[in-house]
Amino acid sequence: MHELGIIQNIFKVVEETAAANNLSKVSKVYLKVGKLRQVVPEFLQFAFATVTKDTIAEGAELVIEIVPVMLQCKACGNKFAEKSDLPLECVACGSTDLKIIAGKEIVLDSIEGDKKNL
Repeated sequence: MHELGIIQNIFKVVEETAAANNLSKVSKVYLKVGKLRQVVPEFLQFAFATVTKDTIAEGAELVIEIVPVMLQCKACGNKFAEKSDLPLECVACGSTDLKIIAGKEIVLDSIEGDKKNL
């Protein structure tokens, strides 16, 4: 389950961000996960609950947004969403010389929490 390693790395950034912003409690963590990342959202949720136990983020909600696959044609520059039928080709010019421009990322988008009373 590589989801645990992913969440451990994400949580380090969550802790650093919370400290830098004087948060006493983290209530929500927003994560963007590309469709091609081959992770199971339920495993991410389980790993998050495990990693955050007894921390500033215990009980926080992990909100996962699945990012669709976006392609760009190397021939004409057209950008478009992945379609389900094969072969994959540019919807504008028909070229099959494509590059993936979205759908492989894992991004900590934002966190929400309560400020420390100073």
